[in-house]
Amino acid sequence: MRHVPHAAAVVAGVLFLSAWVPISANDTLQGAGASAQVANSTAHRHTVWRTADANDTEFDSTDEETVQEISAKVIQPISAALMGIMLLAAMLERLGISWIPESVVIIAAGAICGFALRHWELLSIHALLEVNAPIVNLACLPIIIFESGFSLRQKDFVAQFPHILIFAVLGTIVSMGIVGGLIYATGELHGVRDLRTAFTFASLIAATDPVATLSTYSSLSVDPLLHILVFGESTINDAVAIVVFGVMNSEEVWGPSWATHVPPVSEVWSAVLCGVVQKLSGSIFIGVGLGVLYTLALKCGDMRHAHSLEILFILISCYLTFATAECAGMSGIIAALFCGIFMGIYAKPHLSGQGSVLAEFFLKQVATIGDMTVFLLVGIDIILVNSASVCFSLWLMLFCLVARGVAIGLCGVLSNSLKSAIAGKRKVELPLTWKHLLMMWHAGLRGGIALVLCLEMGDWVDMRGEPGTKQELINATIVVIAVFLIVFGGTTAMSLRALGIPTGMKVDEGYLYDRSLITCAQRCLHSLHHRWLAPILFPSDSEALQAMQCETVEPLRKVMADILQRSRGHYWFRARGASEYSSSEEEEFDD
Repeated sequence: MRHVPHAAAVVAGVLFLSAWVPISANDTLQGAGASAQVANSTAHRHTVWRTADANDTEFDSTDEETVQEISAKVIQPISAALMGIMLLAAMLERLGISWIPESVVIIAAGAICGFALRHWELLSIHALLEVNAPIVNLACLPIIIFESGFSLRQKDFVAQFPHILIFAVLGTIVSMGIVGGLIYATGELHGVRDLRTAFTFASLIAATDPVATLSTYSSLSVDPLLHILVFGESTINDAVAIVVFGVMNSEEVWGPSWATHVPPVSEVWSAVLCGVVQKLSGSIFIGVGLGVLYTLALKCGDMRHAHSLEILFILISCYLTFATAECAGMSGIIAALFCGIFMGIYAKPHLSGQGSVLAEFFLKQVATIGDMTVFLLVGIDIILVNSASVCFSLWLMLFCLVARGVAIGLCGVLSNSLKSAIAGKRKVELPLTWKHLLMMWHAGLRGGIALVLCLEMGDWVDMRGEPGTKQELINATIVVIAVFLIVFGGTTAMSLRALGIPTGMKVDEGYLYDRSLITCAQRCLHSLHHRWLAPILFPSDSEALQAMQCETVEPLRKVMADILQRSRGHYWFRARGASEYSSSEEEEFDD
């Protein structure tokens, strides 16, 4: 009977929406007809709804065929592959094989799945390209980014935020310029001769996604300074890459696809800089603003008695934030990140003690599925690679390594100079050594963002260059993602040991914040938190805060933390020598 209020609330909400947004039968048919027209113009094979009256709820036979086709060619192979990967992961775990990066295993399984689907003609190239972008961009990325912000060490992120911006903004722009210039200068060697194509592709390939590196960092408890810089750079530079790519791919700046006119360099740079500032600030504003609304909703609704609902509320909020930012023309990734960071600070006190622990665990597992799906699709996409793309891929990997080396070195010097200027005559705290910078260069992997942006390149690429140029760029992106993941993702632990980077550092929250010199920006944030945000958004009573520290929650928190540590942050990795649960912890948790 306790679920009756939940059902009643759902029914009331549906009735409210039905009364608020009345939809006539004619509007429904017109919208369906328009959707079918758009779908037929792009995919040539989508659902066509049958014209019917308001009382007719049956589907045409084409609907059933479409459902069967999607089930057979998308859902069935991906689900079976994910289940097989989990079984294989358990086998590797049981055998103690921990040196193989989990993402490499997923890509290998995806490649096997892709070749099998092509061999039995179950998946066409057109269908594969159609499925990639929606799955990665709409289903996987929102929860992956949101979870990383929700479980972030907020104080350490704030302490290093100015230095993160140096690497994420300046470093990414420098890397874009070098890669684009080298691609254009060597166009006769690989076939990419158009200036706009070269720099558009450089803007998307500059987005780093070192998920395998960060997973290893989490499992080995690496130096927190290195960890937070790599994480922050890889997250913020996504926004920079998306903005620059949008400018380079836009017809508003460059004109129609067939136009050969090249706008002035000053106009392009002005559009890029204004776009970066506008999209970054706008996305942060949307993410934080929605985070305030969600927190106030949790405060007024008081969902601490319904653990499942409060967890689902947190989960759905990330997709609403992502969609709202995208509809407003901003970056859903950045909005989801800062919404996750904000809710990780102000929403957790409104959750029950068990709900807070279980929410972190549940979000982590859903993000794991998202990560696995992204790398699985990368593995399946390997079937698109042909021999003609190998030459450009080799050149591209060389350009990326050179550009990242220059960008990391330059930004490292600027970051240390900024720390010295803030310190004055005092000792510089937490300087970046050459070992830190080398490991940051090593962490320049590519991932889902680069693939999604490459798939979104316009048809102007083939019109301004040779036919098939866009497909060659997609193939090169897939090769770079896979090779960098295998080479650099698989050697992270070995490189840390070779350089003597500290590992096994069990430090408290705020380790970097307490050791950093307080800047004017940090003082402003501290004043904003204590004077405005905390009095408004934190619970008025101490009941919720006491629930977060309740002794009955600690056994659950320990067990969940141990599971997440064993799962290598985002995956199933278990470091060698990890201890099993102690019997006392299990007995305490059972009680």
